[in-house]
Amino acid sequence: MLNRIYRWLPLSPFQKRVLKNIVFIFFGCFFKRNSAYISWLKYSNNNNLWKFLLKNPTPNLSFQMQASAKNELLKNANGMWEWADYELVKSKIYQLRTRQISEVKHYPLPIIDIKSESLDSVAARVVIPHFSDEREVSIIIPVYNNLKLTLECLLSVSNYLSSGLSIEIIIADDASTDETFRVVSKIPNLSVIRNSQNIGFLRNCNKALNYAKGKYVVFLNNDVQVTHNWLINLHKTFTNYPKVGIVGPKFVYPSGHLQEAGAALKYDGTADMVGLNEDASLPRYNYVRRVDYISGACLMMPTLLAKQMGGFSEDFLPCYCEDSDLCLRVQDAGYSIYYNPASTVIHHLSSTTSCIDSDFKSKSITANLVKLQNKWLSHLNDISMPKIIAFYLPQYHPFPENNFWWGEGFTEWTNVSKAQPNFVGHYQPRLPADLGFYDLRIADNMEKQAALARRYGIHGFCFYYYWFNGKRLMEQPIDQMLDSGKPDIPFCICWANENWSRRWDGLDQEILIAQTHSAEDDEAVITDMIRYLRDPRYIRIDNRPMILVYRVTLFPDFAATAARWRKVCKEKGVGEIYISMVESIDLVHAERHPSEFGCDAAIEFPPLEMADSKSPSGKIINPNFEGGTADYREFAIKYATRSFPGYKRFKGVMPGWDNTARRQNNSFCFEHATPGAFQAWLEDSLEQSRKQHHGDERLVFVNAWNEWAEGAYLEPDRRFGHTYLEAVKNATESARLLRRNKY
Repeated sequence: MLNRIYRWLPLSPFQKRVLKNIVFIFFGCFFKRNSAYISWLKYSNNNNLWKFLLKNPTPNLSFQMQASAKNELLKNANGMWEWADYELVKSKIYQLRTRQISEVKHYPLPIIDIKSESLDSVAARVVIPHFSDEREVSIIIPVYNNLKLTLECLLSVSNYLSSGLSIEIIIADDASTDETFRVVSKIPNLSVIRNSQNIGFLRNCNKALNYAKGKYVVFLNNDVQVTHNWLINLHKTFTNYPKVGIVGPKFVYPSGHLQEAGAALKYDGTADMVGLNEDASLPRYNYVRRVDYISGACLMMPTLLAKQMGGFSEDFLPCYCEDSDLCLRVQDAGYSIYYNPASTVIHHLSSTTSCIDSDFKSKSITANLVKLQNKWLSHLNDISMPKIIAFYLPQYHPFPENNFWWGEGFTEWTNVSKAQPNFVGHYQPRLPADLGFYDLRIADNMEKQAALARRYGIHGFCFYYYWFNGKRLMEQPIDQMLDSGKPDIPFCICWANENWSRRWDGLDQEILIAQTHSAEDDEAVITDMIRYLRDPRYIRIDNRPMILVYRVTLFPDFAATAARWRKVCKEKGVGEIYISMVESIDLVHAERHPSEFGCDAAIEFPPLEMADSKSPSGKIINPNFEGGTADYREFAIKYATRSFPGYKRFKGVMPGWDNTARRQNNSFCFEHATPGAFQAWLEDSLEQSRKQHHGDERLVFVNAWNEWAEGAYLEPDRRFGHTYLEAVKNATESARLLRRNKY
C-alpha cells in the first residue's frame, strides 16, 4: 500500500527520491520488513562501494574519469570519445566484483582427518550396510594409492548414508602400490575390484561400471567428502525434474567457500567453474538449475544410460575432458544436466592428481581440448553465447485512437521531434539517421530494421502487444509481419498490460483506455496470441513459446491466469508455454519468485526504480525543469554487479534513457550514456548469463530497439550513427576474440 501511495504522489522523480531518502534515513526502523526499504539499503551499500571506487581509481584511469565527468559541448561520434568510458566501466565492474568476493566470510567445514591414526583401525570404523538384490544406487570410487583420502571419503559416505536407498559401494583399485587393496578389502559389504595393472582413471571407471547393479550409478572421486543427505537429494532430482540425464552437487572447498555450482562451457571447450571462490550461500547458487556439465568428481546418472553411452569415451585417454564429453553426449541424446545445491560435497581439488607430472597433465589437457573442440565445435558455438533480444515499440504509425487522443496523424515521432534540451549538454532532440522518421505501415521499414539487427548480432525482437479487454491497438505492424512472413527474424511478444494514460508513466491518472482482467478475458487474449505462437519464427525455450507479461501484479491473480493460458494452449495443440514476468515498477526490488505468479522466469527491465536522481551537471536552461539526472556509468556498474536472485532472472541492459520527449519539464535522463559504457555493461551481462543459465535460457534483453521518446534505442541516430549497434557486435564477439580477458 505504501509503495502504491509513493508512486501516486504528484511529485517529480527527484522530489520523490529526496522524500524517500529522508523517510528511510530517519524512520528506517519502522520499515525493516518493507521490500522498498530493504532494496534502498542494498542500493545505499552499492553506492558506498561506488564512492570507494571513486576514491581508489584504477591506475591510469583517474585523469580519464575526471575529464569525462566535465560537461562538454555535444559532439558527434568520431571513433574515439564515444568509446572512452569502456575501459573505465569494465574495470570498475571488475573491481567492485573482486571487492565483493574478497569480503566474503568463509567458515571452515568440519571434515574428517584421520591424521596419524592406524589405517586398519580407521577401516574398522567404516560401516556399510549389506546391500539387497534390488540395489537403487551403485557408488563407484576409483582409486590409485592415496589410501588416507580413500578412507576419509569412505568414512564420510558411511556417516551420511541415506535411509531408504539401497546402495552398493564399489572400490575400483587401479593397481595401487600402497596398502589400499589390503586395507579396503577388510571392510565388510564393500565391493573391491582390483586391476592387475594400472589402466588409468578413465578405463578404470568404465571397467567398474560393468559391475554396477544399481538403477543409478554415482562416480565419486576419493578426494571428496560427502555431507548430510547428499545422496538422497541427488536421487530426488530424477523424479522432481524432467529428462534428467546427469545430476551433480554443489562442490565446496574445505574452507567453506564455493568451488563449483555446475560448470559453463566456453566455445573453445574450456569451462568456467561457476561461482569459483564466491559465497556458497548466495541465492543464485542455491536453486536447482540446468548446466552445461557436471564434474566427474561426483556425478549421478541412470546406470542404463551410462552403459548405453559406454561410460567415459576412450577418445580422451588417459584423462581430462572425459566428463565434459559425457555430459555433451547425454544432452545430444535428449537429456538434461542438472546442478542440485541441496547436495553438498567437499572437494580437495586435484588432490588425487597432484603427484602427476605437471608437463604430462598440461599435454593431456591440451590434446583433449583439441579433441573436444573438433568433436563438438558447432554445438559449443551454439551454446556458448547468450542471445540478445531487443524490446520493440510498434507505435510508429497513425491509428484512430491516437488521432482522437492526441491529434490527427500523431505517432511517437510527434513527441520525439519537439523535445528540447533542459540543461547545457543535454542531448535533445534525438533524431533518427539511416531509417528516418519511418512509418511501420510500410512493410519494407521493418525489413530494414531486421537486416540491421541481424547484421550487428541481435537475435530477435520482443514486440509490445496491446490488448484492452478484446480491443487491440498498434497491431498492424506485427500482423503484417505475421501474414507476409517478412522479415525473417525471431520474435516474441510482451503484453504491455497497463492502463494507457496521458502521463506516459504506467500510473492511473487521466486514463485513456483501461485494462479489465477477468477469467473470460484471460481465455480471449491467449486465444488471440496463439496465432503468433504458432509462427515458426516465434522464440521458444525448449520448444515452448515464450510469452512476456509487463506487469503481472496488475492482475487479480496472475497465477490463475497463467494456469488458464497453459490449459488453453495445450487444448489447442500449442503445447507447453514459457511465461516470463518483467520485473517492472512493483517488482523491481521485490525479488518475488516467478512461481508465485505461475511464471517460469523473470526479466530485468532497467532503469525503472533503480537510479538515484540528482541535479544535472550542466547549467539548467529550461526554467520550468523539475526533473533529474543520473550518471549512466555509475548505473551500469551497479546494475551489472547486482546479485542474481534464487530463481531464473534474465539480465536486462539499456543503451540509455531520457523521457524528455514525453515529459519535457519533469523528465529523467542519464548523462554520460555512451556506446563504450553500454558495451562494457552488455559484455558483462552476456558473460554472467552464460555462467548462470543454460541452453535456450541464455538470453539478455535490451531496452530497447526503438524507444525513441524514452531515449532508449539501438537504431542509428544523427549523433552516434551505428555506434550502439557496433557496441552490440563488439560485445557478442569479445568472448571469442579475447580468450584470456584480464577482467
